[in-house]
Amino acid sequence: MPRQRIWGRLATALLTGLAACLLVFVPTNAATAEEPPPADKLAALRSGQLALRVGTDATFPPFEFTDAGGNQLGFDIDLIRALAARAGIKNVEFVQMPFGNIVPALQADQIDVGASAIYISVERAKAVDFTDVYYPGGLAIFTNEKDNSISSLEDLAGKRVAVQVGTKSVEWLKQHQPAAQLVTVQTNEQMFSSARLGQADAVVTGAPGGKYFIAQQGGLKQVGDRLTEENYGYAFQKSDSDLRNAFNAALKQMHDDGSYQQTTDKWFGAEATAAKPGERPLFNVATIVESSGQIWQGLLVSLQVILSALVLSLLLGTIGGFAKLSRIAPLRWLGTAYVSVIRGTPFVVQLFFIYFGLPQLGLQLPPMAAGIIALGLYSGSYVTEIFRGAVQSVDRGQLEASRSCGMSHASAMRHVIIPQAFLRMLPPLGNEFVSMTKNSALVSFVTIHELFLVGQTIISRTFDALTVYLFIGLLYYLITNLIGFATSTIEKKMAVYI
Repeated sequence: MPRQRIWGRLATALLTGLAACLLVFVPTNAATAEEPPPADKLAALRSGQLALRVGTDATFPPFEFTDAGGNQLGFDIDLIRALAARAGIKNVEFVQMPFGNIVPALQADQIDVGASAIYISVERAKAVDFTDVYYPGGLAIFTNEKDNSISSLEDLAGKRVAVQVGTKSVEWLKQHQPAAQLVTVQTNEQMFSSARLGQADAVVTGAPGGKYFIAQQGGLKQVGDRLTEENYGYAFQKSDSDLRNAFNAALKQMHDDGSYQQTTDKWFGAEATAAKPGERPLFNVATIVESSGQIWQGLLVSLQVILSALVLSLLLGTIGGFAKLSRIAPLRWLGTAYVSVIRGTPFVVQLFFIYFGLPQLGLQLPPMAAGIIALGLYSGSYVTEIFRGAVQSVDRGQLEASRSCGMSHASAMRHVIIPQAFLRMLPPLGNEFVSMTKNSALVSFVTIHELFLVGQTIISRTFDALTVYLFIGLLYYLITNLIGFATSTIEKKMAVYI
């Protein structure tokens, strides 16, 4: 019968999607993922058995940023590669992540080195170890070039001060100028732009990064001298003292032979910090064209995340819905607990728990798997309620009539109740999948290079937030409308079989 063929096709599609999810969840090196790490990590790195995983937030030029091709550039990038080569390490992999996630990622063994203009501090040294100083830093105040109301730290009292989450600026201001109103942002570009656009009165950040922004973009000025004398260091896991010592020895060699100064001049010399003249249009198409390769790759990753999480949420929602409708009390309790816990906590908390929390319990997942599982779990809790509500909306008399005709309960559910319930599920399912698509941007917090994270790295290089965010918003708009069209089309096709 046509209806049976339809349900057969749906079941096949669902199982195929599950297989796709499993391929995503299990990394290609899954066979070695469960093996214990080598006793001598440095030897394994030198032999090429392992790659050095370097966590960095490539949104802070000139220390780290990306070019139009998506390649990571900057002082930290060049110096890390040079230090690794001198230490005999064969392979280096840079992992993009928000700055505030670098120390937790080290503690969770997601990365081996934190290299993102990190200040050496007593508090951080309790969680990770640092190399010797590799570049002088220090906090400084930056304001809009037209603002003369701030000339010292005391003048920040009552002012809106932009700071990047997870940086030294946050805690330092709380201690030394508690009257300041902190405006916490995620990226370096957002921090400077908020002062330039009047969303904040000042910025407190590292002096080298601020000076570079002024030289490249203008619109800001430094107020007074440096506030602090902290310096930058590379962060390592507490257990990796041999690796840290190898980097310290390599850093000393570079100082002695002059190669360190050559790298410094390349990124902080007069030519590197020379201002770029010229006005940009309000919407700069060239930004999108130059970064089209990056955007395309980010879009593909976003679609992979969305489609995999969609299938997973359908599976979990169907299982959860049957559990909540079950006559077996423990199953009903499990279904209720799943919906209550997942819907009652923020998605970002669940995402961070899966990626950063579970490794401390012995379960470490790749970023893609963690993001898809978190997104599927979260959306699945809503699909559970959609499924339950749709089934219960079908007149119970139809189930009783089917049973009176000799059908079993399972057969009646399969052939009579579920087909009608499925049609009623489609509109709310479409809404849920649109919501899930928009939530997928949040998986960028666990280093997945999807569309939103790619956009942030492009903005860190071009400082063209308006163009990039408008274009990314347009892409998400097209995806969500495509989902709406697909669910509407399925609803019309299925209606003839009900």
